[in-house]
Amino acid sequence: MPVPTIHILIAKKVKPKASINFYVGNIAPDAIIIGDIKNKVHLDDAPNWEEALKEFALKANNDYLKGIVLHLFADKKFHAFWNEKTSLPWQNGKEFWKKYMEENRKIDSYAYHNTEWVRNLYKDMENWDYNGFSKTDYITKDDVKLAIQDHRQWLMENKLDSSSFFPPSLVEKFVDSTAEDFTNGFLI
Repeated sequence: MPVPTIHILIAKKVKPKASINFYVGNIAPDAIIIGDIKNKVHLDDAPNWEEALKEFALKANNDYLKGIVLHLFADKKFHAFWNEKTSLPWQNGKEFWKKYMEENRKIDSYAYHNTEWVRNLYKDMENWDYNGFSKTDYITKDDVKLAIQDHRQWLMENKLDSSSFFPPSLVEKFVDSTAEDFTNGFLI
């Protein structure tokens, strides 16, 4: 999965004048951290993931829900992109997961600290009034609010160098290609 800041960069590419609701929707699925529920939120338990995403997209009648659609799309793209473009192959196991998360934290921190509008957007998301929130089966307002607050706090306290496995130029390629693929496949 891409980190929250990368989801935000993709959202900006897809919809440059997006509402705060769209940005919050783009990070809302990762507010859920419990494995089985996270799998449901990400449609990983669906027999046909692509069909499930298309069905969800057809029901997405506001910016918040459309942001969730983009989030789910970007997650699937990230796994394939990571495997193809990095020297750290996608695999399972505790050691891999530790290194993968370390690199993800670097990607997130570097993007946050080197993109001023993203820092301002995080502040806006933290102060979001939830008028655009739409109930889904598993994501609550409180989960989203807490996730945004906790993540912004972590970002402010951690200024890391860029990832050696996923450097800024590769992040930019991922953001651009994901935004283009999404725009060509979904109307938002």
